[in-house]
Amino acid sequence: MLHIRLGELRQVDPMSDDLGRSFVGYRAGMTDAQVYEANRGCWRLGARAQDERYAIFSFDGIVRQALEISSVEAAPKRSMRSVVYGRVLGPGHHVHDTYVGRPAPESRGRNPISYVPDTPVPVGHETFHVGTHGAGFGDPVSNREVELVAMSYASGVYAVDGWIVEDVSALNLGWDITATKGPAVRHIEVKGVAGPNPKVLVTRNELRAAGHDLDWLLVVVTDALTGPRLHEYGPAQIRRLAVPLAYEVDLRGA
Repeated sequence: MLHIRLGELRQVDPMSDDLGRSFVGYRAGMTDAQVYEANRGCWRLGARAQDERYAIFSFDGIVRQALEISSVEAAPKRSMRSVVYGRVLGPGHHVHDTYVGRPAPESRGRNPISYVPDTPVPVGHETFHVGTHGAGFGDPVSNREVELVAMSYASGVYAVDGWIVEDVSALNLGWDITATKGPAVRHIEVKGVAGPNPKVLVTRNELRAAGHDLDWLLVVVTDALTGPRLHEYGPAQIRRLAVPLAYEVDLRGA
């Protein structure tokens, strides 16, 4: 797991910043989206970072955010620096619940980058898992590989068709891609499956988006790891076919 220590919030010149940001660092009161956008780059990361699944951001000795890494890419202007892309994790995910709001793992020296062992996946998560930012059947590690392929494939298909594609998966909007072509807009939730059957799980947030957003669209990439095929489904289809599989019950106030 990648551990990045943040400094205090400070202004930067968006004209010279690799990511066009106006500020970097951390200050109390920032939203998850602001923390992610301000601090996903640009870092001096070694080859080991490519193999990490999760990242945590800490400030003043406390972990402020946890991230599931989708990719680590070279910064646009400085090839020796890297940008971390991924999904912000929320309550209910074992990494978030283990680290966020708690003392940060010990890291020595002035280097803001360090590595800590991944936390084990709790028993039962291997067969069925639902979190704030995603849901799936099977092993979460294998699902992540399928998800990354599906996102890449779907983005490519829409880009080739003339859409301007923006990855917003980290912002927990209820969809993964905002695609625009002239006046047309699509809010695309991407799901990937390893087999030929388009059977997927959707989160409550995604189903909510399907209920009120006319631009929302579900894209399922089947056979993602062998011969990807893209299927599109409108919100009415999702609302009609969705079947609840589980409910979360908080009994602390019972």
